Amino acid sequence: MENEFKYYVLKRKGDQSYPLLRIDDEDYDEDGKCLKVYLEINTPRPRKPVLADFLYAPETIVSKRIAEVMQSLNMEGVQFIPTQLTLPKGEIIEDYVCVLVDDNTFIALDKEKSVYERGKREWNYMIEKVVLDRAVLSQIPLNKRLGFRLREAPGDSLFHHSVIEAIDALNPTGVFYVDIEEYEF
Repeated sequence: MENEFKYYVLKRKGDQSYPLLRIDDEDYDEDGKCLKVYLEINTPRPRKPVLADFLYAPETIVSKRIAEVMQSLNMEGVQFIPTQLTLPKGEIIEDYVCVLVDDNTFIALDKEKSVYERGKREWNYMIEKVVLDRAVLSQIPLNKRLGFRLREAPGDSLFHHSVIEAIDALNPTGVFYVDIEEYEF
């Protein structure tokens, strides 16, 4: 139970050879569901980019082997969208998956224990320290909160401790994990 409310942000390792990506385009079906994400290496471009298991696009981009492990965890509300990465010389790589947790966005900031300032707009928070509201999270089934966004800080996807353990068991490249309650915004 100690790790029931431990959540992490996936971060790109600082090695400059791990490229930043940008979303170039997306394909949608007639119902508005995203079918494929098209990626390119963003600037500054590394001379010899290393295509690690984790890449950052501003969405979470993981190798297929990481995505398979995540999918095996029955992460309700999390979308796994195939990608096509075009390298600078035109080579096409289809070994990555975009992980979207947009369907799981929860108001779960413990407003008494977190450090933040409220902006002028309704959902505009300038957060310095996150403490998650365990009472709120305990009302959400675990498989629905294995991956989610905090409504008050929607820029980062949060992943449950069990997801991080499963990913870490693969010894992935290009990634490290930061406990959201120790994350420096």
